Amino acid sequence: MKEKTALVTGSTSGIGLAISDALAHNGYSVVMTGRRKTLLNDLVQKRKDEGLRVFGVPADLSLAPESDRLFEAGLGILNGRLDVLVNNAGAYVHRTVSEIDAPSFDALMALNLRAPFLLSKLAFPVMKRQSGGTIVNISSVAGLQAWAGTSLYSATKFGLRALTESLLAEGAQYGIKAFAICPGYVHTPMAGPSRVDAREMIQPEDIARIVLAHLSLSGPVVMKDVVVSRLGAEG
Repeated sequence: MKEKTALVTGSTSGIGLAISDALAHNGYSVVMTGRRKTLLNDLVQKRKDEGLRVFGVPADLSLAPESDRLFEAGLGILNGRLDVLVNNAGAYVHRTVSEIDAPSFDALMALNLRAPFLLSKLAFPVMKRQSGGTIVNISSVAGLQAWAGTSLYSATKFGLRALTESLLAEGAQYGIKAFAICPGYVHTPMAGPSRVDAREMIQPEDIARIVLAHLSLSGPVVMKDVVVSRLGAEG
């Protein structure tokens, strides 16, 4: 039986860290990545000490060349095989259309949409060669509906869902699955100050369980947009 492998972006906190841990505890060799090198190294070492097969490659995915470097380094660590790519790295801005300038637009698009596109493009040939693989894109309820102040963020998350649909359509004949998870408020640093009590938020571990559930499905079965809401709430 071949070793199962995964690359998870934005995995030094929140959803990415929870998914990395869930995969590692379920037998995957996992490449974690994030911009904070010292934090990444500390997290990786702690998990290695626990006997998990976890590796770290620091990268700033807001820079286009970093996607190529990360993927090449990660694939080398994973001996040329990639079963799961999780595009989780992202940022949030709350600004009206009139407050957004061109550099701000480009910066958020680069991290939230361009990086997942580039990494998925790199992953496709590898997964084709393997006759299978799964790409998980972490979108948002803001990728299903936009509100005042979320125009730019929602545009990136709507775009990520569109990318996911195309990946699924293009990958089906090769056994490649792609699905998007669209959560509401998740208890992560990105949530920041919020009107929602932390105890009432979605937990990162809930998102990780959804990833594991998808990976447990039989070959012809795929989830599409998985909307994760809080009981009795819209977001």
